[in-house]
Amino acid sequence: MKSILEWLKPGARVKRYMIMQILSIAILIFCLVTLKSTYDLNKNMLIAYVFLITLSAFGVVFSFILAQRNILFTSLKNLSKKNKSIRLRKLLYGDPKLRKGPKVVVIGGGSGLPNLLKGLKEYTTNITAVVNVSEDDTTITSAFARTDYLTTGDIRKCVAALSTSENEMSKILTYKPDSNSSFGGERQSVGNTIISALINTSGSLAKGIEKIPEIFKMQGNIYPVTTDNLVLCASLENGEVVVGKQNIIDRVTEVRCPIKQIFLKEGSIKSHPEVIEAIRSANVIVLGPGSLYTSVASNLLIDEVSKAIIKSRAKKVFVANIMNQPGQTDGYTLARYVNEIERYIGKHVLDYAIVNNGEITEEMIKDFNQENSTPVKIDLENISNRAICVIKEDLVLTAKDSIIHDAERLAEIIISITKSKKVGKLNIVKVNKKNMRKKKILQSKRNNLNTKKNNVLQKNKITRKINKEKELKIQARTQATIDKMKKAVKKG
Repeated sequence: MKSILEWLKPGARVKRYMIMQILSIAILIFCLVTLKSTYDLNKNMLIAYVFLITLSAFGVVFSFILAQRNILFTSLKNLSKKNKSIRLRKLLYGDPKLRKGPKVVVIGGGSGLPNLLKGLKEYTTNITAVVNVSEDDTTITSAFARTDYLTTGDIRKCVAALSTSENEMSKILTYKPDSNSSFGGERQSVGNTIISALINTSGSLAKGIEKIPEIFKMQGNIYPVTTDNLVLCASLENGEVVVGKQNIIDRVTEVRCPIKQIFLKEGSIKSHPEVIEAIRSANVIVLGPGSLYTSVASNLLIDEVSKAIIKSRAKKVFVANIMNQPGQTDGYTLARYVNEIERYIGKHVLDYAIVNNGEITEEMIKDFNQENSTPVKIDLENISNRAICVIKEDLVLTAKDSIIHDAERLAEIIISITKSKKVGKLNIVKVNKKNMRKKKILQSKRNNLNTKKNNVLQKNKITRKINKEKELKIQARTQATIDKMKKAVKKG
């Protein structure tokens, strides 16, 4: 009885529909009873009875539906108050809309990739995160060290980011039991232990990772860029060659020498088939954020991946880092980032570049331990010859000991790019392709003129040389004739 009376309290939004249902049932019973006892009906009375019966029947049905809807709404509202991580609108309307969302492929790594995935999962469940796996990844633990499989890199962070209960999942995956606990052995995170178990039981890294979305109820998929042993190498400006992803990071940080070029130790690396399929069917492909060389560009060294991106009809978006990485990208500007990405993927492949134009003060740099880093500067004049659109937005967000992208705003921009109607609302600096073509034509004409001039100068040089040789021959002959005449005169 008490549970019934609770629905009569103010704010339940049910009483109005209960009264409506009671009135509709009363009218329906009245009409049926009176109609049964009435034997002489004229046309007007019959129409009135039919109208009242129909109206009361609709009233019963609709009041029941609306009452059930409000009961569900109130229940979920109370549930969301108890658990703040649950969003009511998402519970009621989100899932069908998210399933119909755009297909997004994100290629990156480090802390930037999971941060972006947090924002994207609010708009779509069709997310594919492509992570770079390397046999010397820093997240390797003793569980992986004793196996012959590749390490999982940032997969654990991406699992937490794409999970429906993100905070709880992150705590569980990063938890490290004590060495004297029931887990035993050396200390390692629960996430690494679970992923290692999946790999061992499945027989391969690819099969193990494919089971992750089902087990953790994720809003998307995570795939390694390859299941082969990937060994990254880098040649530095000082001529030094460094082998291994972690060795590259440590070495450039130590000597502060720029990276000249990155390459794979073994060129015949095959990509994961699901990665290629996701790229082919994607609506938008996002490169970054993450370490330029070790997390983003290293994925493009695999021929199948770079060719699939070029052939894909999806819009290609590059997300520039907010801060430069010490040692690896000291003093890099937006143009330098775009140049390096196009160097490994091909010229004029990128459609958009997203860059932060929010203010980063000296106090922020000191407060968040970023003294060795510098903000990425926007130099549009150096990328004016490229057919890309630069989107400038305030994306600065501070976290623990770091300055990161505003995941919600960044995800909103990426989703807007997939919808042509919303692109106009973004702060875009467009580069006209026609102007670029005109510049190319003018440049080619100049090159042709320079070539012709060089040819004329070369011909003139050759002609002068020939004429000089002829003159020398004539002089030699003349001198020989004079010598003969002198000898003849002396004999005579």
